[in-house]
Amino acid sequence: MHRLKDLWKKILIFFLFFIFLIILQIRNPEIRGPFRGILGNILNPLVYYSYKVYDGISSLFDNYIYLVNTKKENEALKQRLMALNIQNRILNEKLHEYEQLKKILRFKDNYQVEFLAASVVGKHIDGYSKYIFINVGQADGALINDSVANEMGLIGKIVDVVKNRSKVLLITDPNNKVSVMNLRTRTTGIMSGDGSGGLVVEFYDKLDKVYKGDIFVTSGLGGLYIKGLAVGKVYAYSNNPSDIFQRVYLKPLVNFNSIENLVVIKSKND
Repeated sequence: MHRLKDLWKKILIFFLFFIFLIILQIRNPEIRGPFRGILGNILNPLVYYSYKVYDGISSLFDNYIYLVNTKKENEALKQRLMALNIQNRILNEKLHEYEQLKKILRFKDNYQVEFLAASVVGKHIDGYSKYIFINVGQADGALINDSVANEMGLIGKIVDVVKNRSKVLLITDPNNKVSVMNLRTRTTGIMSGDGSGGLVVEFYDKLDKVYKGDIFVTSGLGGLYIKGLAVGKVYAYSNNPSDIFQRVYLKPLVNFNSIENLVVIKSKND
């Protein structure tokens, strides 16, 4: 029993001494010894693969950080792009308004009339009665029966006016009667809305030859509308032998679904 204890003591002392030598050579690489080669053979693969694992983990972490930063940059770029798109739309809208105002100014020069610039603030164009509301009224000098137009042609006439707003009866309303003429033949008739967004000319000379594509304009007869405002283009006509007059059907030149800016035309004797 005593010998066994001595043996274990010797083994422990030897093991501790062996560990001491290993630590000594690790901490002092310039010291050469018999364990250095053995230690290197044992530790080098461990160090190599440990480095590989560390390098892989480090690369994954770096890639994760890169992806996070890239995502943040992409979000910032998306927000910037959104802001630029909004600014672009605003600028395009201002350009559109500017182009419309230029056309209105040319309209004034062409017809030599006094007018009030106005904008649409309300619409009712889906039912049988068709009218819009505009943002000028008595305070601006607008009066009942003043005609309303844009660069494409006649829109209608004012039928009700208050201080800062007016109601405009559109030419597509069946109750709005307008004296018009064929721009090509100068033949006149009475135009009104057909109830479905189109125009129909009645009391039109049966002998006058009408072609699809003919343009009709205001005739100026009756003094309500100035002469020469475009109203529509012929797409069909009816000339039955038993009828006294023929009917002419027009497609309006003004797009009533998209009108925004327009003018109120003042008669010279207002």
